[in-house]
Amino acid sequence: MTWRQAAPDLPLTPATIRLLLVALAMSLAPHVTHLPAVITMMCLAFGLWRLRVTTHGWPLPGKIARLVLTLVVLAAVFFSYGTIVGPDPGTALLAAMLGLKLLETRRPRDAALVIVLGYFLTVSNVLYSQSIPLAMYLLLVLLLLTATLLRLNQGTAAAPWGGALRLSGRLFLQALPIMIVMFLLFPRLPGPLWGSPQDGGSGTTGLNDEMTPGSISNLGQSDAIAFRVRFDGTIPDNTLLYWRGPILWHTDGKRWTAGTARPRVPAGSRGDRNLTPIGRAVRYQVTLEPHRHNWLYALDMPTTLPPGSLRTIDYQVVTPQPVNSLMRYEMASHTHYRLRGLDEGERRRALQLPPQANPRTQALGRQWRREMDDDAALVQRALDFFHEESFFYTLQPPLLAGDDSMDQFLFSTRRGFCEHYAASFTLLMRAAGIPTRIVTGYQGGELNPVDGYLVVRQRDAHAWTEVWLEERGWVRIDPTAAVAPQRIEKGMDGVLEDSRSGVFGSALGNSLWRQLRNGLDALDNTWNQWVLGYQATLQNQVLSSLGLSTWQARVLAIVVGLGALFTVLAWLLLRQHGVRQDPVTAAYRRFCDKLARRGLARRPAEGPVDYADRVIRGRPDLTMEVEEINRLYIALQYGARGAPAAVRRFSRMVRGFRP
Repeated sequence: MTWRQAAPDLPLTPATIRLLLVALAMSLAPHVTHLPAVITMMCLAFGLWRLRVTTHGWPLPGKIARLVLTLVVLAAVFFSYGTIVGPDPGTALLAAMLGLKLLETRRPRDAALVIVLGYFLTVSNVLYSQSIPLAMYLLLVLLLLTATLLRLNQGTAAAPWGGALRLSGRLFLQALPIMIVMFLLFPRLPGPLWGSPQDGGSGTTGLNDEMTPGSISNLGQSDAIAFRVRFDGTIPDNTLLYWRGPILWHTDGKRWTAGTARPRVPAGSRGDRNLTPIGRAVRYQVTLEPHRHNWLYALDMPTTLPPGSLRTIDYQVVTPQPVNSLMRYEMASHTHYRLRGLDEGERRRALQLPPQANPRTQALGRQWRREMDDDAALVQRALDFFHEESFFYTLQPPLLAGDDSMDQFLFSTRRGFCEHYAASFTLLMRAAGIPTRIVTGYQGGELNPVDGYLVVRQRDAHAWTEVWLEERGWVRIDPTAAVAPQRIEKGMDGVLEDSRSGVFGSALGNSLWRQLRNGLDALDNTWNQWVLGYQATLQNQVLSSLGLSTWQARVLAIVVGLGALFTVLAWLLLRQHGVRQDPVTAAYRRFCDKLARRGLARRPAEGPVDYADRVIRGRPDLTMEVEEINRLYIALQYGARGAPAAVRRFSRMVRGFRP
């Protein structure tokens, strides 16, 4: 298919308008989940108005009406966000103004501007998600927008839009090698590939820096991935896979928080002397999904931190900025350790109790203290209490209302998730005079055999405790293990095994579902590691392995690579023009050749009308044939693109021409 000069600036055809509306609707669709409802409704109203203009002859709004609508759009964006500046309001403003632009689009030049704005709206989707399905969808939208732009140059409703879509696909394929070379070689800037996803946090699931009954159990059946881990060597036993997150000290009897701000220090600073690693370090790399908070998850107990990170005095790893995009970092931890260090301020915080809340729980802790003096024995007494009494571990604990929620749990419902056991155990220990704090994070993980990564999901969210024993320091105690040891030994899969019947309700169905999920997870992880995670460090590793370790070599590689690609593309284009000549031009050239053999050769720069007049003057007997061939040639070559039937008719006339 050959595309000729751009069509004149004629009114848009209904078919082109409909195709443009479909492309823009597809571009807007992913934004609906985060745009304010009023903006979405405005975009829909503008699109429907433009469609009715095309199908029912509605009038387009005048200048005054468009000015009023513009002010309404600005007001809607401002009242939705409190500003019109920033990524979120900017995206909303772009979407609404694009819809408004449709109401003054009359000619191809207007539509071309709308399509260019549509490209920006399409690409802005990656500010909110960078998943593989969205990337494939956006590629389809870009193909359709490009096809619409190409169709504008056809200037006719008769030509099928499928031809424009095929040409759009060929253009994308021709640009693909250039994209790959630039992606691999172009210097990476600090930060994520497409910028940080927005800070709104809507739709983001995961742990928070506070805990209430039910806050973690809400994640108990979520398959959303929290992070992935690749170990350098053997993966530790599941009972040792405690991923340390926020540490909670203060409570009002129901709600637990970190309390007062804790000092943050770099690794190797004061306080490291309190940690005595035992045995060999476990080294690993974490690929952390964005969670909008300024902490990292580390295998208990972290001893080597990522560059730029800090740790608190209670060994939570934190970052200066929230994790708003996919983050990859390397760490080292010791799963066996001795942690000491408890000053008077920390002791007061680790013994804090609300005076009036949960009186029965506090009374039980004080009773145990009167009965025994040994702290370790008292801790075991509490664990035996959970193990021997009728306590149950459940994903759907009953709702606990009021300030005495732990009294209700310990002496009434006795059905809870990890946060119930950690909170009640901590209250019991503090009432008995044993300093105790709650650690939240994740426990366990599932090995993906496809790529060798340990996948930690939101359902692996967990809460445990650390108690202070004078002779041992801070000791991890997990009360959940006393009630549901399979949760710690096998992970959440061991708990959910009986509650999930699988895709087909059978062991075979479970196996097939697991294999499919592992394959998709591995694909998603590859995308994260090599596309989203292709930052300066990884680029240096890749290019150095190719022998491009200096910037001079990389610049030379870019120049040579792009030069070779453009040379190949130019050769292909020239070859295409030589092999696949326009059938109309080829037929007319044969027509001229036949006349040239009779002494009527076409002169340089002689137009078809002048040439036909000269031929008729020299050969009046050819008047009818020459006029008909010339008329049809001009219509096909300089008018709107002709239908295939007209092109075939022209070719037959030239073949039958006998001067």
